[in-house]
Amino acid sequence: MRIFDGNCEKDIREAGEVLREGGVVAIPTETVYGLAADASNPAAIARIYAIKGRPDNKPLPVLMSGEEDAVRLCRLTVSARELMAKYWPGPLTLIMNTTEEGQKLHIQPPSGPAAAAAPPTIGGRCPDHPAALAVLRGAGVPLALTSANRSGEPPPSSPSQIDLIGLGGIVDGGPCAVGRPSAILDVTNDPPQLLRHSAEVIGITGGSGSGKSVVMERLKERGAAVIRADEVYHRLILSDEGMLAELRERFPKAFLQSGTFDRAAMRGIAFSDTEALADLNRITHPHVIKEVRREMAQAYLKDSAAPIAIEAIALIGSGLDALCSFKIALTAPFLTRVERIMARDGLESEDVMKRLRNQKNDEYYSEKCDMTIDNNGTEKDLIEKVDELWKTRINS
Repeated sequence: MRIFDGNCEKDIREAGEVLREGGVVAIPTETVYGLAADASNPAAIARIYAIKGRPDNKPLPVLMSGEEDAVRLCRLTVSARELMAKYWPGPLTLIMNTTEEGQKLHIQPPSGPAAAAAPPTIGGRCPDHPAALAVLRGAGVPLALTSANRSGEPPPSSPSQIDLIGLGGIVDGGPCAVGRPSAILDVTNDPPQLLRHSAEVIGITGGSGSGKSVVMERLKERGAAVIRADEVYHRLILSDEGMLAELRERFPKAFLQSGTFDRAAMRGIAFSDTEALADLNRITHPHVIKEVRREMAQAYLKDSAAPIAIEAIALIGSGLDALCSFKIALTAPFLTRVERIMARDGLESEDVMKRLRNQKNDEYYSEKCDMTIDNNGTEKDLIEKVDELWKTRINS
């Protein structure tokens, strides 16, 4: 396989020739190495999908040299222009609606439902790496770009980690400075939604009384942005007219004569009927996820390097788990949880036990998560475990 020197103008020109002829070339960015191909050539795009084994429901991002390329290919919102001015060049991909010229690109999968369709949106990225921008200029054609790994495997941050068959070459720009994929912000609507964070997104889950609130508070103290799904849900039932309309149609008895949503009545309906509970989740989860993405975008814009922690008792199965880079299960002895909830909520033990028996058990959460923290000691012990996690995984 040809190795092109990312600091050599002649090699950059030759890499551009390979791309113009329909080849696929691995190129460096500040985040990870990516596979580049001519976005105006459907055969070249098909090669990327074949080499990477990329799913046929995922279009390809497009490499851009700056706002001038974005104006040509995308309809820019005020938010998009502001974000480009602040973060480009850099590790941020923006999802934008396409212009007529942008719809001519072949960035859709070569097979599947979206095959041959004009792309309604483009994920545009301006990398902060001279070799990537030099290759784009040298190719003279729009370039699709996706990480240079087989789907499901870690993205490479150096040329030696690239092990793919069918490449027309690798542009060697040395190790990548960031070493993880870019953030992705959807700016087709306002406010934007964060589809992928460039830092860690930690999912925190577990039954009532397991210690989720203590963990979230400690992560916040250490510098993470925290999002509590239950708080998001309770905000939405006061303000989201679309969600309320769906709930009113399915659960008219959960609304007072004044039209106000009655949370107590809804709990009684949902927890006495498994079908009703499933319908409640089907209606509310997409709205909660959309709002969580908006809060994630706000956290990113406030501090793009800060980790984000999402707490949800229904993290698994709601779709929120898909937003997380790793998930933590909080567990604790059953009677310890009962005592904590009695002290916290002023409930009788029988009421607490009934509530806990209707929840998933510890084994469920542990099996579905990447790691488990056993909260079987004092609050100080739990905080020490969180601090160790922060040091070794979250902020390492």
